[in-house]
Amino acid sequence: MPKHFFERDQLLTWFKGNAAAADYVDMVCRIAHLWDDLIDRDKDVPDEDINQGFFEALIRLPRNAFYRSHFDHLNAVLINAVSNWQIATKLERDGGNYEKSIAFVLRSSYADLITQSALIVGGEKWACQVGEEVRKATHGETYDGYIKNLTQEASDRARMKAARQAKHK
Repeated sequence: MPKHFFERDQLLTWFKGNAAAADYVDMVCRIAHLWDDLIDRDKDVPDEDINQGFFEALIRLPRNAFYRSHFDHLNAVLINAVSNWQIATKLERDGGNYEKSIAFVLRSSYADLITQSALIVGGEKWACQVGEEVRKATHGETYDGYIKNLTQEASDRARMKAARQAKHK
């Protein structure tokens, strides 16, 4: 399981030194990326990573002080991010160019967790400033790069499926 998707110092800056907020976002990003890897089925995910991810989701996340204190707000944003990611995955797999362009934006809805966490610690103006920085950081990938990665992911998924089928024969 990847360690971190954002530098710790960057998270602490965005959350004005609130370590629990930084831990929350870092943890949710790791869990989300694991979930994505499990759904994509384009690479082997070690048992240790799966165990760690489920431990974080079921044990550590509900105990995070920032998440607990702002559960109603953050959980609603998290629900929206998960829904958007599921929609994006379907659009990527079943749609054409137009649907993929929608998925490109929807896929990064988890960035709203960062913006809303920044809102909680620093207010609306701060959230907008952080939101702009986050969107630039999460969309470092161009649309053309995204399409190239989707094509590679589909190829890898087909290869992994064939390998699993051959193994079970």
